[in-house]
Amino acid sequence: MLPPAVLRQLYVQGSLTNTPEGATFRLKNSLAPATVIGLEIAVDGQKVPPEKIFVIAGGQKKGASELATAGQKFNVRDEVTILLAGTTLSPGAHKLDIKAKTKEWGELAFDVTDTPR
Repeated sequence: MLPPAVLRQLYVQGSLTNTPEGATFRLKNSLAPATVIGLEIAVDGQKVPPEKIFVIAGGQKKGASELATAGQKFNVRDEVTILLAGTTLSPGAHKLDIKAKTKEWGELAFDVTDTPR
């Protein structure tokens, strides 16, 4: 398991944004190739239901529940947007707990704090 301090490098600081669809943030892979087969997100300690989590990469939108069967390749230098559908964040700092299950590295977990733009 990679330490959370290293994994935090995946998060694009300042990318947390409220959109009409929901809150979004970006992850950029600067570490090693991985295939994501599971994704859990909590905002301020509240788990986001899996059916409300989407990965947007290469113009395609994939639900977190699809990851177990389809997987999502996450190569070095790839950037993805995570959409938390129907979530609107209040002004101020929010803690995001991000847990990804990968084929290559097992479970990766880290948290970040960001303020929506």
